[in-house]
Parts: sequence; structure tokens; C-alpha cells
Amino acid sequence: MKFILIIFFTLLILSCQKTPVKTEIPKAVKKIEHSETEKDLTEESNLDCGGFFKKIVLSSNLTALKSYEDIFLRIEDISETKIVLEIYVKNTGSDSPTGTRITENTVAWLHFLPGEEKLLDITADPQNPVELSFDENILKKYNYRKICGLTEKDSQTKTVLKSSIECQEIKGVMMKGEECLIRNISLEDAYDEIIKKSLVTDAEFLLKKLPAGNYSQKIGKKGIVEITYRLSQNKIDIEMLYEGGITEIHLMKKDQNVKRQIIYNFD
Repeated sequence: MKFILIIFFTLLILSCQKTPVKTEIPKAVKKIEHSETEKDLTEESNLDCGGFFKKIVLSSNLTALKSYEDIFLRIEDISETKIVLEIYVKNTGSDSPTGTRITENTVAWLHFLPGEEKLLDITADPQNPVELSFDENILKKYNYRKICGLTEKDSQTKTVLKSSIECQEIKGVMMKGEECLIRNISLEDAYDEIIKKSLVTDAEFLLKKLPAGNYSQKIGKKGIVEITYRLSQNKIDIEMLYEGGITEIHLMKKDQNVKRQIIYNFD
């Protein structure tokens, strides 16, 4: 009986000594999880401007996200006042003689306004954009101005102070006006200034925001028949057609400056 008890206690002691081996397994799991976290942090530190705005768009209530599993984003234009985003999907076809063919289909156009930090959907109607909601914590997590090469907020005041303007009068037969050179300003800001400061007669009838492309609008008030917008990469031409004449607005971008012409033509 004594011999059996000795054997029992010996086996019990040996089984207790094996239990610490199991504690090594959780350590191995934790090491892998930590490694994956470090990898994620590395990817976040290399985030580019397109990657940042894809995070913004994916967190938004954009309708197109409900219809497509995988969307792609392309930045069409970047300025201090507006960032133009194209949202598209890729379709794979096999009708090409060379084999698989991938086509792109645009599903949405968005504007992000850095000054207001708003995301606008202009897909249906550029003149009446729809403001989208998105996860604003992303703005706090990343310095998108630095990532996208925009002026930091603290530096914007200094830039405005450096802005200057030189103007001269324009005279001619049945016309008069003014030509100004404005330094350190974008086309969009030069246009906004015309409206905010009422630099042209009946400025209240101009669009509050520039259209995405060429655009005409019937007015029928205060003698204004129609206002036409013609936009190119570095130039904006606006014609305000009156019953008794035409008002022309020309904005031309050159380097960091804008030449502004406001001309009143009389019949």
C-alpha cells in the first residue's frame, strides 16, 4: 500500500511540472498580434493624399458605396480652396482580342473644401451639391494639409498679408473697366472676392461657387438676360448679358498671381 502511494504522488508531481509549458502559447500569440500592429502603423505613416481621402470617402454616407463593393479614388485637382475627387469602379471583360480587358466607370464626383472641411457630392447637380457626412475623427488623426501639400492653417494668414493688388483703368469706345494684378491668390479666391466685395455690378446674381465646367444660366431680372461661364485650366471667362450691354469678367492665372479684368460694354 505504501508503495502505491509513493507512485501516485510521484505521478502527481510530474504532471504539475508540465503545466508551465502551456503558458508559452499565449506569449507566442501576443507576439504575432504586436507584429501585425507594428505593420499597420508603418502603413499609416506612409499614407498619401489619395489614401487619406479614400478613408474619408469610405467613412461617408456616399450613396455609391451601397452599390459597389470595391471603389477607387483619383484626385483630379488640388487647391487651397477645393480638392476634386473622382470615384470610380473597375469592370473586367474578356471580349478583347488580347484577353482580359479592364474598364473604368466613374460613379461619383466629390469636392472637399479644406477651408470648411466639408465633403460635397456634385454628381447629380454641380450647382446644388449635397453635403456628405463622414468620420471627422480622421481629420484629427492625420495632418491632411501636410500629406496633400496644402498650406498649413497657421501659414494661411501670412499668405493673405503678403497678397497685394495693382489696378489700372481701362477705357475705350462704348466701354470702360479695370484691370488688376492680384498677387498670391488662386482663381477660386479671386472669384469669391468679386462676389463678397461686390466688385462688379449685380454681383449677387453670380453663382456662389464656380461650376465644374462651362455653364449658362437664364436670369431675367434687373435687365440681365443670361450669365455664361467658360472655364479652362488657368482661365475663367464670365459674360453677363444685359438688354443694353455686356459685362465681361476675365480671370487669368499665372504662377501665384491672377490678372482680373472687369469690362462694361454699352450698346
